[in-house]
Parts: sequence; structure tokens; C-alpha cells
Amino acid sequence: MLASSSRAAANIRWVDTSHNAIAFDMHKCINCQACVRACKNVAGQSVLKSVKINEGKKKGVVQTVTGKLLAETNCIGCGQCTLVCPTQAIHEKDALKQMNNIFKNKGDRILVCQIAPAIRINMAEGLGVPVGTVSTGKVVTALKRLGFDYVFDTNFGADLTIVEEATELLQRLNDPKAVLPMFTSCCPAWVNYVEKSYPQWMPHLSTCRSPIGMLSAVIKNVFPKHIGVDPKRIFSVGIMPCTAKKDEAAREQLMTKSGLHETDLDITSRELAKMIKAAKINFKELPDTELDSPYAMATGGGAIFCATGGVMEAAVRSAYKFATGKELAPIEFVQVRGAEKGIKVGTVDINGREIKVAVAQGVKNAMSLIKKIEEGQDDVKGVVFCEVMACPGGCVGGGGSPRAKTKAAMNKRLDATYRIDRASKYRTPQDNTQLQDLYNAYLGGKFGHGLAHEYFHTHFKPQPIGAKKN
Repeated sequence: MLASSSRAAANIRWVDTSHNAIAFDMHKCINCQACVRACKNVAGQSVLKSVKINEGKKKGVVQTVTGKLLAETNCIGCGQCTLVCPTQAIHEKDALKQMNNIFKNKGDRILVCQIAPAIRINMAEGLGVPVGTVSTGKVVTALKRLGFDYVFDTNFGADLTIVEEATELLQRLNDPKAVLPMFTSCCPAWVNYVEKSYPQWMPHLSTCRSPIGMLSAVIKNVFPKHIGVDPKRIFSVGIMPCTAKKDEAAREQLMTKSGLHETDLDITSRELAKMIKAAKINFKELPDTELDSPYAMATGGGAIFCATGGVMEAAVRSAYKFATGKELAPIEFVQVRGAEKGIKVGTVDINGREIKVAVAQGVKNAMSLIKKIEEGQDDVKGVVFCEVMACPGGCVGGGGSPRAKTKAAMNKRLDATYRIDRASKYRTPQDNTQLQDLYNAYLGGKFGHGLAHEYFHTHFKPQPIGAKKN
């Protein structure tokens, strides 16, 4: 056993930075195998295993099941492993060195960032703020003090995604040749799963980009015209609760025609908290600062994007209003909220047509949902629209967030999301006047067509497992 363990130790990959989202430093691994369980039971991927060794005090470390680099496995980058690792042996791919270098050597760059819906709710937990506190204004102030010139709201991007996705859904419903059910595509970990492990399902994915993907397209293609600068001067950063967004930012589909990445860098909630601490900013004592226009306004529909079922609820509200000219009543489509049991199914009547929808919490449950649909099981028969979020609770429980230590803590995050929605003046994105201004001034005034389709839609392609990504 000793000889075999020694041979195993010789083959151990102690450091692995091959993946765009997740990195390993197995020198820190204590072989608790919490990451192995998270990958299997939450993500449904089973990428990791424990390997026995005899290396000093170490008797075992975690490696990929195949022995290959993480980038060459079916890892979807969801980051659930990083939430449970007690030693940071598995962690998000570091962006802080690059960001700090940009701050120090800014030159004539214009530093632009956008904050995801979940950031204002869960990031501050890492800075001693009570769970469920909405800290939008303080987050903006902190980002300005760190050195950002503009702070925009990804909730605005969520409003863009909702109107485009609702438009696409109605188009598919009215086209007898269209592929149904349509699945959401805003979660990059879910998209990675489909492209890597189930590429035959790609036609079911909505062609809509994620909220950060849409707003980043605006930041690199429209905003420079708005302020009269060369797009090359814009450095675009996403502040996200998600590790997989780091992988999404590297996608070749999300580049300008001139070859610029539309998102130059992605920073997680945890990384932002580290930056604020390192800068010795007393977050709790910060005054509030408004988000920057022209991408600051958002509706309640954009706010609930970060909760499981929220994308579906927002899209249904918007599709209903497109089809009928009226607000959905009641506006809160609670049938699809939560999905604690994994899969929830609901129906909504749109102009006399019953629309059946489903929500899957976690990729493991999405795999079950696909199987149910393919087998024609009664509970999902006739479903035309499905939401998938890889992380429990949705983006508020994202792999780049502070860990929600209890179910009550997660519920407080979700409650904060719905408080923002209820307090919003407008609940559906069609009422967002800044969104209307964007379409009318720069995009031809029509959802889903022309420049709106060019900037806000994407395509998918298989990612063969075993092939290292660039």
C-alpha cells in the first residue's frame, strides 16, 4: 500500500489553474471531501475524487476523477465546491492581482463596473453586515473609492434579458416549427453543462445572453458613443456572485466585432469583499451613492432575477404584458418561487392559452427535468418554458458568494430580493424608461430585431470533454 501510495503521490497535480473559473491548490487540502460531495450531490457532475497518498502528514488529497486538468473535465464552473472548502484549497480563479494592477496603472482607461442583483444582498455579509441587508448605495460608494469611474446596475441588464427572452418565447410559441420547450440560458454553469454533457439539447436554449452579457455589450458598443470615447479605453468589469461568470466572460461569442472582450474581468462577491477590506474601507459606515445613469434604472422584474424562479416569474410577467397589453394579475407569480424540492411546475393563462412552465433548482434537478420531458411524464407534459439555475436558491446562493450557513440565512437573502421587487415603482421591464431610451436611440426601437438581436443574443457550440479551453 505504501508503494502504491507513493506512486500516487508522484502523479498528484498539486496546483491546477487551467480552468477559467476554479483553481486548485492541493497543498492546502485536508482531504475532508466536502468538495467531492458538493460536486456530486449539488452540481450533479462527480468531477472530483479523493486519492490516497503518503506525503508527510497528508494521507489523501482531492483530484479530478479522470486525472486530467480541471479544464479538460465536465466541470461546469458553478463553484459549489468553493463554498464548502474549509481551507481554500479549491477557490475561484483569482482576479484581484489583475484588478489591482489596473487600478495602479490606469492610464487613460475608463473603469466601468456593473453589480449583479445578488451583490447588493449577499456581498456585505462578508463585511459584517446582517444577512438580508440591501446595501446597494454602500456597494456603489465602495466601488467608487476603489477607483471605478462608473458603476452600472446589472438589474438593468436583467430587464434587457427579460424583454428579449419574453419576445423570443412568444415567437417560439407562435411558430409551429420552433423548438420547445425553451430553456433559460442566463446561468453560465447550466450552459456549460449543456454544451459539455448534453449538446443535443442546445437548440432548446434561449439565444438570449445573460444580464451581464447584455449590459457588457451595451458598455462596449453603445456607451462609448454615448460619452464620445474610443471603446478601447473602456475596461469593463462584472461584480458577480458567480464563479462561472469568469468562464462566461472568456467566451468568444461575447466579443465585439473588433475583437474586444465585452467583459474584461469578472470579480466575485468574495473577491470584492477582500478588496474592500484590503483598502481599509469601513463598509458599514459608508454613505450611500446612486448608481450611474444611463444604466441605473431597473424594475422589480430585474431584481428577482437572482432568486430561483425569479427569471421565470419576470419573463412570464413580461410575456403576459406583451401579449395582452396588461399587467399579470396578481403580478407575483408565486407558483414558481422557491423550488425547494428541486422542480416546480406552474401554469399561466395568456389570451386564453394555458402556458405551462417549469423551474429546476440545480443542474442535478435539471438533468431529471430533461429526462422527464424526454419520457413524456405527465407532470411536465406540455411544458413550453423552463428555468434552470445551477446554485441552490439561485444567484443569491452563487458559488462566488459568502456561504449561507443556514437555510434561514438563505431565506433572508431571498426575502430581500422580493422586498426590492415589492418596493419597485415598476414591476415589468417594458416600463423601464432608460431601457426604452436605449432601444429608441441606439437599437432601432424594436425588441429582438436588428442591433438588439446582434448585441443581446448569442449561439452555443459543443465543448468536447477532454479538450482544454483557451
